[in-house]
Amino acid sequence: MGKTEKIIAFSLLGLVAVSAISNIWIFYVNNTLIGPGQGGQYIEGLIGQPRLINPLFASSGTDLTLSRLVFSGLYKYNSQGGLVPDLAESLPVISSDQNEYTVTLRQNAQWHDSRPVTADDVVFTVKTIQDPAYKSPLRNKWLNTTVEKRDNHTIVFINKDVYAPFVNNLTLPIAPEHIWSKISTDSASLSSANLEAIGSGPYMIREIKKLPSGQVTSISLDSNKKYYGQVANIDTLRFNFYETNDDLINAFQGKEIEGLGYLPLDRNLYIDQDRENLTVLRLPIPQYEAVFFNLSNKILSDRNVRQALLLATNKDQIVQEVFGGNARSINEPFLPEQIGFIENPKQPTNLEAAKALLDQAGWRVGSGATVRSKNNTNFEITLATSDFALNANTAENLSKQWQALQINVKVNVFSNKELTDNIIRPRQFDALVLPQKLDSDPDPFVFWHSSQNKNPGVNVTGFSNAEADKLMSEARATTDAVARTQKYQRISQLISEGIPAIFLNQSVYIYALDKKIQGTSLKTLLDASQRVYDIPQWYISTARSWK
Repeated sequence: MGKTEKIIAFSLLGLVAVSAISNIWIFYVNNTLIGPGQGGQYIEGLIGQPRLINPLFASSGTDLTLSRLVFSGLYKYNSQGGLVPDLAESLPVISSDQNEYTVTLRQNAQWHDSRPVTADDVVFTVKTIQDPAYKSPLRNKWLNTTVEKRDNHTIVFINKDVYAPFVNNLTLPIAPEHIWSKISTDSASLSSANLEAIGSGPYMIREIKKLPSGQVTSISLDSNKKYYGQVANIDTLRFNFYETNDDLINAFQGKEIEGLGYLPLDRNLYIDQDRENLTVLRLPIPQYEAVFFNLSNKILSDRNVRQALLLATNKDQIVQEVFGGNARSINEPFLPEQIGFIENPKQPTNLEAAKALLDQAGWRVGSGATVRSKNNTNFEITLATSDFALNANTAENLSKQWQALQINVKVNVFSNKELTDNIIRPRQFDALVLPQKLDSDPDPFVFWHSSQNKNPGVNVTGFSNAEADKLMSEARATTDAVARTQKYQRISQLISEGIPAIFLNQSVYIYALDKKIQGTSLKTLLDASQRVYDIPQWYISTARSWK
């Protein structure tokens, strides 16, 4: 071929090659999906020093957060708050008398040092927690349970009585017997193994950075490539530790960290939630604020009076003015995500109806008077609360709302110790503004059963209802989820009808993340440390996979 023919031939070959490559690429794009890829680093800030990254001792928010990444339990909570298997193969098999829970372990679970996870590790963890010498903060939860090994991968938990909330205990992270059995009781809380932790979770500790003083500045964790479950997409997590809220916020604003989480309980802890490169998750947690009535109080013992105060309460105003919108108003003692039923409709604020109820109850405004009275006694009540800013501010807001009914409302603010010792325990209050922290299970027994009316019980209102008592006892004595929910619906109705309290708002956990983080699916939290269960599904890099 001549020079011209060669140029033409090579040009044609080039076009064919480009066309072929283009067609292959189109085929590849049409038949693959973009999804999570491996790689990248995420940096989060935490308040406080890590000290006990250990299932036996962890109690601070920082220690619990790290512990849930490094260790794994028999079960864990998913993004919706539901219980799913973790080290266990499946949900527990419950005996016909509902006292025994049989759990079978996965065959492929390993510790970070490549030793297998066995039933011995589970038995060791529970028995160590039960040992009073270890002073584990979890001991009380396990006092009525016996644990037995049936074989290397089968464990049986035996309870003295039927107790439905027990299944939540099985989210306990498991500690390695081959490490902790060699550490004496006396030195356990001081052992280096508390920081240089070896677990079986999705991440393993790679590096701990300290100042010469011993203060830990950061801990880096690497993805556990031998993890029995889905290997985490993000290769490295680094946690930086700060002394104060201001330090944490400054680190976030200065881009030293890419994420932080907090309960919006302090006005000093504030981030610009409208920032362009920020994803902000507002996650409901099982904690609410309420005003609790002392039902033995002469004025507040009248249900019409309590109903009037409920009608005069603007919950949305408190959410906006006290919490800056970082809460949600509620109407009853159960939180929807805990028991899966829809809340009763909110009763709208109605001052005129409230005034009519007070008139009906005999509390009227006499000629020339400015305050309601009955039998020559003015309507005067006191709101007691703690000196925590949000509680005090809520009480002040409530007092102003209720004073629109032409009643006298005084706010008394106490330190936590004074409030507990002098006000709550002896039940020396008219009404009490306080948050109520719930457990992972919705069991309301300790808060509302009549057996808990007196100190040390925490049914502070004195609420007593025979039907509710019976239902509460029955609900905790069955593992039938449908039956429990039905009983809770009726209990909620009975409490709402009795108005022993006005349920004001539910707390939300703010989790702020750099937008490079993708794949978050959290909808609710049972406690703040549970947020990290979602991290293995997060991703920074992307990759294509065949459809």
